[in-house]
Amino acid sequence: MGVVNVMATPVPSKTEYTSVDASSNNSPSTTSSGDCKVQPTPFVIPSLQQWDGGKGEWKISKNTRLVIDPKYAKGISLDSEHSVMVNPANLQDYAATFKAEIKEVTGLDVTVVVDSKPKKDDIFLTLGADAKDSSLNQEGYLLDIGKKGVTVQAVTSRGAFWGTRTLLQMLILADENDFALPQGSARDYPNYNERLTMHDIARKPVPLSDIKEYATMTSFFKYNTQQLHFNDNPGLQTKKLMPDWQTKYSGFRLKSDNEKFAKYANADASYTKQEMREYQDFIKTHGVDLIPEIDLPAHSLAFTKHHPEWSIQSDTVRGDWLDLGNPEVQQFTKDLWTEFGGWFDAKHLSIGADEYDATKGDLARAFVNDMHDFIAAKFNKTVRMWGSDTQLPGTIDIDTDILTVHWDWTYSNPVDLIKRGHKVTNLNAPDCYLVPRSQSYEDFIDEQKVYELWEPWVFDILDRANASRNVDPNEPLLAGGGFANWIDFLSESVTRVEIYDRLSKAAGAYAEKLWTGAKNSDKVAYEHWAPLAKKLRENIPGITLDRRPESKGQFLVSYDFEDGSVKDDSGNNYDGKLNNGAKVVDIGEGHGKAVQLTADSFITTPLESIRYPYAIGMWVKPNGEQKADAVLLESGDGKVLISNSTSPTITFEQDGNRYNTQIVLPPNTWSHIAFSADGTKTSVFYNMRRQAIVHYFNPRWDQLRNETMLLTGPINTIGSKSGNSVDGLIDGFFVLNRASYGGEMAFLGKHYANALP
Repeated sequence: MGVVNVMATPVPSKTEYTSVDASSNNSPSTTSSGDCKVQPTPFVIPSLQQWDGGKGEWKISKNTRLVIDPKYAKGISLDSEHSVMVNPANLQDYAATFKAEIKEVTGLDVTVVVDSKPKKDDIFLTLGADAKDSSLNQEGYLLDIGKKGVTVQAVTSRGAFWGTRTLLQMLILADENDFALPQGSARDYPNYNERLTMHDIARKPVPLSDIKEYATMTSFFKYNTQQLHFNDNPGLQTKKLMPDWQTKYSGFRLKSDNEKFAKYANADASYTKQEMREYQDFIKTHGVDLIPEIDLPAHSLAFTKHHPEWSIQSDTVRGDWLDLGNPEVQQFTKDLWTEFGGWFDAKHLSIGADEYDATKGDLARAFVNDMHDFIAAKFNKTVRMWGSDTQLPGTIDIDTDILTVHWDWTYSNPVDLIKRGHKVTNLNAPDCYLVPRSQSYEDFIDEQKVYELWEPWVFDILDRANASRNVDPNEPLLAGGGFANWIDFLSESVTRVEIYDRLSKAAGAYAEKLWTGAKNSDKVAYEHWAPLAKKLRENIPGITLDRRPESKGQFLVSYDFEDGSVKDDSGNNYDGKLNNGAKVVDIGEGHGKAVQLTADSFITTPLESIRYPYAIGMWVKPNGEQKADAVLLESGDGKVLISNSTSPTITFEQDGNRYNTQIVLPPNTWSHIAFSADGTKTSVFYNMRRQAIVHYFNPRWDQLRNETMLLTGPINTIGSKSGNSVDGLIDGFFVLNRASYGGEMAFLGKHYANALP
């Protein structure tokens, strides 16, 4: 991923910072960041707790090495003590991650060495910071950038990795300064131990490659915990009102080779034990702990559809509620965790335990405690659950060793839980809930609201001063917080690329408050913070889901084929290639030259897809005979079909879902087809006039309406590599990196042809 040319600026503040020399244990000194003789505080997310500016710059170069202190190369015992994962990554693991990122950002292929004597061009990673220093909070680090090189020193290996996140962000923002970094010293540490993102991967099939990118992106902002919600289903009505409840979609994403459990895994996406092993090994090297969640006894349609006798035997309740009074169910829940609990390195497991039958409070409370005891004995792991005690009234006390993830005041009172000795993480809805297409929660997180008003101790953002609704910022039982991404309206409601877009736009503001609190947001206005936050999130190494290719101008791609090739006239040099017999032919008809495709031939581009906003268009003259589902455009994100298996209409396919239009391209006739996504909808243009807006039908019982759909533009091939291309002529293919509308479409169509229909 290239770095966008935006001038980086220091934190726009003249407030004094208390800081420390990272190469020693000297007492902090105070330096004014407004003093022109010293370097101001560099901008990073989350912002630095303390900075002591120097008077020069240090520049990374071809001679730079990543030097690992041999005393700590393989990590230390504190690494495991302060991680939710067993066998956490060490300095060598983290250095390998940082090396690849430096190359992507700067183009420099630095060397990783184990050596106790770093040189002036080197970045030295070491441990040995004072473990008794409570302010370093196990994950804090000391950073020194000086004439003798760069040193990152921490209490734990993960703390040192967070120091490399600071350096990485500084490099990204120094792209116009030849990657020169300001000299100075930082003392940086998180205010909260748990900085969490939660991902609902049950109600939409998501490849592990996407989830890796979620972890890569969030660790860039120093999140240390990822919770994966492995099973769920859409909200159901009672069995009486929804007699077909067993036919509804459900997701269970863990694929066992044990026949007893294999039947529960989804065919559209599920992960084997080996895949989860490889995934955990990957995210460890990004400083992230994985907490697996199997949500029981509610949200369990993946199990009750196979065993309806395990559901509560009443027409007045939902079919996805397991009957905890059934001994077979009690045994099944233990067998399920026996099968899958050992797949995970986490010392914590989530059993869900929310939104269950409120008339069975004590039964549910007993279940939670029983699962806690079972998992502790079986795996020596700690149980966590979604806040549920208020909604499940009873006389049985829930064990205080169980961590509660608070999500809604209707279901739990976080202030009361803490008073009763429960450890709590703050994912309070709606402030921490991202639910695409929702009418009740935020479709996109309000970044400014989070930046200016939210903090982990705030459980009521509208009444922050109310002690009965919020807790002390230094409350020891407040573990931390973060945000959750829920796919309440199933796969067809949102694309994979849209999900990443929402996550990346939310992560920075929460990270700021989880690590530094209001120290920075009270001084730096959101309008100064937001542009630099945008530049950082758009340049995170290792990310492909952003799907915004670089462009020198508004045209990303422009092929007119007039020189007999697929030369890109946009100035971006995204030249295409003719494959399997595709050829440029001189056809006249007002089009000059065009490309002739058959079912087996296609054009490839060096691009994959483009995320909104965009406009894509072309002239097409299809022959009379087409294969079913003939492909006009294709990428790994989806397809544009000239017809579908049931009708000859333009059809969009994304993430396995199809979205039909009523537009038919007549055979043996030139037609102009284009589509444009503007951030709220995808418009389809036929012969330069908008003829359709892409919709999907929201089938959830409490929705039942058409919704506009945002589609990712597939531009990897014109035609298809699978032998199913449109058979006919293609001319005037273009991609704009912004949306377009009817009048402009007419101009674009005329640009590529002398004759219009």
